[in-house]
Amino acid sequence: MTDEHRMEQLSRAYAQAVAAVAGCTWSAPEPDYGVDLTVRRVGRRAGRYLPVGRAVDLQLKSTAAGVPGPDHVGYDLDMRVYDLLRRATRAAPALLILYVLPADPADWLDQTEERLLLRGCAYWLSLRGEPASANTSTIRVWVPRANAFTPAALGRIMDAAGRGEDLS
Repeated sequence: MTDEHRMEQLSRAYAQAVAAVAGCTWSAPEPDYGVDLTVRRVGRRAGRYLPVGRAVDLQLKSTAAGVPGPDHVGYDLDMRVYDLLRRATRAAPALLILYVLPADPADWLDQTEERLLLRGCAYWLSLRGEPASANTSTIRVWVPRANAFTPAALGRIMDAAGRGEDLS
């Protein structure tokens, strides 16, 4: 398996783990037209657990060669994905989730009897409303390091989406 495929699988595992801890279900649309996972909060209504609120679509990307800065991580995003994400609406929110792994694949995962540790960190970015670009291949996006994709962050994202707020 290529490193790119392994990173893709790890980014999915990371996002699924965050969703589970945040109390959300996830589904993977097939075929994939630019949405890797759709997440929905689960709530208790009339004594039953069921999906509640608005769904949020996630486009997962991963890199071991992101362009780090003190406040942002630069990533060269495919123009097709950029255009899809910038056209997201409040009715159908979509986010880029960028999982930044260590450069050495031997450092991607650590496992003992007590823990399974995925190394690196994922960050989220809304591109909704960003301008069109004349680029034909890729565009560099800057993902704020303050936007760590954590269960608490996903909870806030789901709350905002449920209220119909802009996620940017």
